[in-house]
Amino acid sequence: MADAAGRTYRAEQRSYDGPPNGNSSDHLVHSDHDAPHAGPESRYARGVVISTRVEQGRTVSRLALITAIITWLGVVSLIIFFAFGGPFGFINDVANGLVGLLSLALSWLWVRNRRSGWSTLAIALAALGAIVMVMGSLLIIFDITGWYLAGLVSSIGSALIGIWLLIANRLHRRALELPRGLIKLGMTAGIFMIIGWLAIPGVIARIDDPQLAPWYVSAGLGNWMGTYLLYPAWCLWLSRRYGG
Repeated sequence: MADAAGRTYRAEQRSYDGPPNGNSSDHLVHSDHDAPHAGPESRYARGVVISTRVEQGRTVSRLALITAIITWLGVVSLIIFFAFGGPFGFINDVANGLVGLLSLALSWLWVRNRRSGWSTLAIALAALGAIVMVMGSLLIIFDITGWYLAGLVSSIGSALIGIWLLIANRLHRRALELPRGLIKLGMTAGIFMIIGWLAIPGVIARIDDPQLAPWYVSAGLGNWMGTYLLYPAWCLWLSRRYGG
């Protein structure tokens, strides 16, 4: 009977690979020797940990899905604005700010080990990126600057979030529950988003006319290919992997 209990426990332990934040301290029993003697309280506590992990995974799924939807809403509103004008530019500006804030929340939940230095750095950069993206949206919403300078500011915020995306996917590369394609897509999206760093000289010089901007500053706006296309695709895939 003891051998059977041990085999059952080991199967349960292998099926549990930790919560989305990858904190290994959540394993309550650390050896096969302890397993057969685990009492009802230990089994209950282990069940609570697994239940918490499942719920956190669902939260990540919902948050990633909302981020993808809001991002694509911003893309559609921008296309309609250029085609017909109207209030759709305002919708795009609001969506950009929301994407920054949602990315910050996602960076806090989808982290491999919050105690590691790389994870702390990535979350801090995502927080700073969210603030800068919101600032870029506010600049154009309140007519403080024109669309070009505001876009440069938002590009820098997106670049900071791209660094988080690159680091986070790199840290998750050994997670068995995540396909390699998802990790590669996230890292690719992050690299494209980081191109927004090229916009920094334009922001420092307060260039608000694309005709006066050096080519490399305008090239920084190319990071929106990562922000508007690759990043929401990654978010949608991540949502599906966690049950969305």
